[in-house]
Amino acid sequence: MHLTVYTDYTLRVMMYLALKYPDGGVATIDEIAGAYGISRNHLTKIIHELSQVGLIETTRGRTGGACLARAPEQISVGEIVRVAEKDFSVVRCHDTTVPHNCAIFPACNLRRRLYRAVDAFLHELDTMTLREAIAAPTVAASVLGVADRRQLAPVVVSRPQGATRHRAGVRS
Repeated sequence: MHLTVYTDYTLRVMMYLALKYPDGGVATIDEIAGAYGISRNHLTKIIHELSQVGLIETTRGRTGGACLARAPEQISVGEIVRVAEKDFSVVRCHDTTVPHNCAIFPACNLRRRLYRAVDAFLHELDTMTLREAIAAPTVAASVLGVADRRQLAPVVVSRPQGATRHRAGVRS
């Protein structure tokens, strides 16, 4: 199974918006493009599609942007992947829109197993929420520059010697 770059970018957009969610913050296409180093044109199409299917809400204007339509724990990764991926055909005979020249097609059991494998793959993604997809929200927010560091609460980090120090971190 191979996911497209479009799906990769879609997942990134949703993860970025999940990091903004606790504060109800919106993100602009330029902000997301800058954080990931992704083309603004790609993101425009993704944001439009995500808003059309109701995963995000968008607002125009100077203070506009995009935000999640539901809480990150209410959105599954499988749901996002199904929106972004247009073709789950693992082999050519799965794609009913394309003619195939397979001599063994009428007697082949492999395609049924491949269908089941795709179903199992999507089922596994359905069990993971968008919230769970971000293992370390504090680190992700910091790397992507999601929050203003001056507004962050201190996070205690333990050192090997047992001493502690404080550093700026993002609420998880």
